[in-house]
Amino acid sequence: MAQNVSYASGDSLLESLVLHIAPNFSPTADGIINSNFLLSYLKMKERMDIVDGGLEFWGGLRKSKNSNLRWQSHESDMAANVQDPVMRLRYDIMTFAGAAVVINKKHEAMNKGQAMIKEFAKELMEQANGTISNEFNSSFWKSSPTAGVEPESIPSLISATPTVGTIGGQTRSTNTALQNGVFTTTVSDVGSESGIAALKRQIIRNSVGSNDFADLVIMGDELYAGLTGYLETLRRYKPNEKLAELDFDTIQMGKTTIGYENTNVMNSEDTITSNYVYGINSKYLKFKTLKDGNFTFDPDGFKQIGTRLDRALYFYVFCNLCCFLPRAQFVMTAVSTT
Repeated sequence: MAQNVSYASGDSLLESLVLHIAPNFSPTADGIINSNFLLSYLKMKERMDIVDGGLEFWGGLRKSKNSNLRWQSHESDMAANVQDPVMRLRYDIMTFAGAAVVINKKHEAMNKGQAMIKEFAKELMEQANGTISNEFNSSFWKSSPTAGVEPESIPSLISATPTVGTIGGQTRSTNTALQNGVFTTTVSDVGSESGIAALKRQIIRNSVGSNDFADLVIMGDELYAGLTGYLETLRRYKPNEKLAELDFDTIQMGKTTIGYENTNVMNSEDTITSNYVYGINSKYLKFKTLKDGNFTFDPDGFKQIGTRLDRALYFYVFCNLCCFLPRAQFVMTAVSTT
């Protein structure tokens, strides 16, 4: 008969197995990040910043040109005025945390045995991993995140009413650089020549320069299916190869990657509005985390919960989704497919 392994640390075999298969007992969080489309893309584009510390996440937005530089007469005095070029966008650091795995002594006793204990450990970690991934994805698509509690979302950063409210602590109506593009004209069929032209036109119109434009487009699953069906008939369907390695279905259109969000959610998670299309310039969109809280399972392992027969492995992330140039992003609000 197989004997249970005894560990000098005092951890049970079940706890040790859970720690061994945790998707991130390392700083990379690959097991969680790679199951989320937006996080995977931002990681691929090196738009995930790990910050040593601080009271908030912030970045500069160039709010004006240098007033000293101009065309002038060769006999005129050159201007030399002090400049204040940067408007700071500030984002609070939000907390995602909880007991990822809780093991009761009775459950541990019931699941002893070489095969049974491995399956139970695997199931506990898969439940935690799936929950974390779903909660992050849902938060990215919440229309109105709870202030001071939930992170910024794509709809809150790329607003359908971009002259209203604030972003990064700044009032949108006072500066056009804080106002993302919004296109409300009806696009009757994204899976058509005219639909693709309308999408491409918004990518061009909201570019910062001729080679600085939205490199990621996200739409609902129905719109994506209509677009892929049309491109398939033309034999013009090419995926993003790097994301394909992570099993994400995408369309590569020039330098822009097109992906989708599933609108058929099971547990009332937040998701993309079905007729919306978001254009994201990832150069100015970053997911920031604190170094000591970067998708971390507590390095001290399982901890006793009071006087209960439970021990818990805690998980925490200190983070936010931050946009540092709103005008480089856009949303289309009336797109459909036939």
